[in-house]
Amino acid sequence: MGLMPALYQEIGAGLTKVLAEFLEDKNYFKLLAVEKSTGAAAGFMVGCCRLEVDFEARMGIIEEIVVHPDRQKLGIGKALLAEFEKWAVARGAEGILVPCGREGFYEKMGFEMGAVKRYWKEFR
Repeated sequence: MGLMPALYQEIGAGLTKVLAEFLEDKNYFKLLAVEKSTGAAAGFMVGCCRLEVDFEARMGIIEEIVVHPDRQKLGIGKALLAEFEKWAVARGAEGILVPCGREGFYEKMGFEMGAVKRYWKEFR
């Protein structure tokens, strides 16, 4: 998990825990983009493929995609997304769902804002 502080400006215990679980789970797509010259982390993506009732289809789900602030606008996010799309299609996905995201980036990548609302209930 040492790469996460390099990619996130703020990372708390909750995000650290969730990302560690994603990395361990073999059912998730995980991809790390690194700089050729230094090997430093430049971007990271995690996603999955599952059935979605709201869309009545198998969908690729983007759980997280982040690019180092100094490396944005270089095509890294686009490249990560392209690899995820191939992975999801190979698993029968009919599309990709982004539960939340960086406004602007996804629109540039051809996504449209959907009408499906998500609700949340926290267990304590």
